Amino acid sequence: MNNVHGIVYAYHAFPELKTLGARRTGAALPFCGRYRLIDFALSGMMHAGIRNVGVIMQRGYLSLMEHLSGGRSWNLERHNGGLHLLPPYGLSDAHKGSYEGGIEALSAVYSYLQNDIREEYILLTRGDLCANVDVRSVIDAHMQSGADITAVCTDHEMLGQRHSFVPGENGFAAEMLSYQSGPGEGLASLEMYVLKRELLLDMVQWSREHNRLHFHQDAMTHVMDGGCRVGIFLHGGYAMHITSEEDYFRANMDMLDPDKRRSLFVPERRVLTRARSDVATYYGDASCVKNSLIADGCRIEGRVENCILFGGVTVSAGAEVRDCVILNDTFIGENARVRYVISDKNARLSPYLDLSGSQALPLVIPKGSEI
Repeated sequence: MNNVHGIVYAYHAFPELKTLGARRTGAALPFCGRYRLIDFALSGMMHAGIRNVGVIMQRGYLSLMEHLSGGRSWNLERHNGGLHLLPPYGLSDAHKGSYEGGIEALSAVYSYLQNDIREEYILLTRGDLCANVDVRSVIDAHMQSGADITAVCTDHEMLGQRHSFVPGENGFAAEMLSYQSGPGEGLASLEMYVLKRELLLDMVQWSREHNRLHFHQDAMTHVMDGGCRVGIFLHGGYAMHITSEEDYFRANMDMLDPDKRRSLFVPERRVLTRARSDVATYYGDASCVKNSLIADGCRIEGRVENCILFGGVTVSAGAEVRDCVILNDTFIGENARVRYVISDKNARLSPYLDLSGSQALPLVIPKGSEI
């Protein structure tokens, strides 16, 4: 796979993430007790033998840079090549706001695509995709199919808006449908694509010449109208784009289902992440834990049920925490009652506090808050 270069979109900070996305991009969101969402993209590339990866960033990328830390955890720390962080330095006035679409983001790093990539093929994916895709099989399928572009899709229901491809009789996509929501025709795209570097450069150049910003409705529509053959690779495992607080809560809660957890954390494609060194979790004599995932470094003296707890969380004596996602180093005081809550890092919840959201609308506590 030394002839494939990875590109990860990590600039997305969707408004629907609200406080969760205020200081970080979607790709940097903590997930399932110890991971970040970008871990899935980078781990998939590593298992496929891809050794050069560019990460497109724009705003709120400090947390992401700290996590990536040179790419050592994914075998991307190298003197030549490896992990390339692509922040928006030296851009024209046209790029000083938020990127409107994928082609605008690619256009902003056009010189990197043109001059710094030596591989013939590009694997393009989103950093906020929660899916353990068999990238090696995707690339093999692309090479064997004769397609100009291979799109990774799922036949599972995807939340929110999505792009879909309708399979044709010849094995290639007959049509692309953009910005669908709810049940509809076609297979939902996971927005992971394999294509030749020269084709991607042509798509970006055409978009720049015609002042187009979007990958799907502009560039993909243009090349498909011109006869470009789009192959479809069907990913059968768990998949979700996390673009809102509700998505984030649901995806974490899904990991309490053993079948969904096994579908995402596949043993032969282990998800790698930057390690946090903690002692083992302490469970007090009066503690009670049911159907929860608890990271190392926690102190549990109260009751925890149906929860995801990240490292360093304290649940004090008499406290009850149910149906929650509690991020690193949060302190929950004695006899507090917390349900349907997402607590960002380093929050402190006072003793005897009673907080409750709902499954459809979880209550989000901002990073570093004291309540």
